[in-house]
Amino acid sequence: MDLMAAAVLYGTTAPALSKLGAFESDVYSYEGPCGPSILKVISPAHRTPSQVQGEVDWLLALHEAGVPVALPLPSERGAWVERLEEPEKVLVAFKRAPGNSTRPAELSEPLVEAWGELLGRLQAHSRSWSPPGPKRQSLLEHTYLTRFEEAVPDDQDFLEAVRQLLPAAEQLLGAGPDTGLVHADLHHGNLLLHEQRWTAIDFDDCGYGSFAFDLAMPFYYAVRSDPETTPAEAAERFVPPFLSGFRRRAPDPLGGAEAVGLSLMIREAELVLALRLNLPADERSDRFEELERKLRANVKAGKPVLEPKLLKRWLE
Repeated sequence: MDLMAAAVLYGTTAPALSKLGAFESDVYSYEGPCGPSILKVISPAHRTPSQVQGEVDWLLALHEAGVPVALPLPSERGAWVERLEEPEKVLVAFKRAPGNSTRPAELSEPLVEAWGELLGRLQAHSRSWSPPGPKRQSLLEHTYLTRFEEAVPDDQDFLEAVRQLLPAAEQLLGAGPDTGLVHADLHHGNLLLHEQRWTAIDFDDCGYGSFAFDLAMPFYYAVRSDPETTPAEAAERFVPPFLSGFRRRAPDPLGGAEAVGLSLMIREAELVLALRLNLPADERSDRFEELERKLRANVKAGKPVLEPKLLKRWLE
């Protein structure tokens, strides 16, 4: 890709772009006309320009409402979303939010509560907001579950386990009775902490799905992030303060413990597929191979991420 063409659109130069990482998109930091900034370079096969515009519209509305999110930046031509032709890429920039990522085990109860409150603010805003332009897709339209046979053709037990999850996924990731535009991935890696305040970043996965699935995502990564702690132990520490903060801003989603539990299992299967589809064979370390094997074994066994009786202590 011609980085110079992308850089010029945002008032910088190719050598000034510092690559931060790549998984589904290439992400760069740079010092631009608005100060420290982030540039995302996206394949249109991953997100079309209209889908990225839908993300930008929600972020601008959230910022206007005082919700701390990564603020989109216009290009030098005043466009929120740009497009390169050769090779075809979609471009979007953001003001770099201050702060650093953390790990759930490092956080105090007040910070976990504040995290929950931020998710509650996102959901409350979504429940009362209509997009002014293009709508994002449903989560069902871009879940990796739609590609499960392509991703793991060599494990029939896993394929059958995913088939059994599909009816729940259609309800929770599609247009069910309690759905709206959700972040869908507000784990600790998509939050920055600065002076005891959170900023939500990386809305790339946002789409229309159930509020229960959205609530389940912080739970999932909180209980899976510390290999030295069992999921039940991590949940005991994390879930009560998180829900305390969340409930200050938003109602519990419909479906309660059952919907959240199924959402956790859906995410486990999605991660197996994401690792298979996004990591080339030559980049798959032993650690990632072992992680995939463990996740795949859980899915095949129908093993819940958190036991239903535990979730029912906190959710109806």
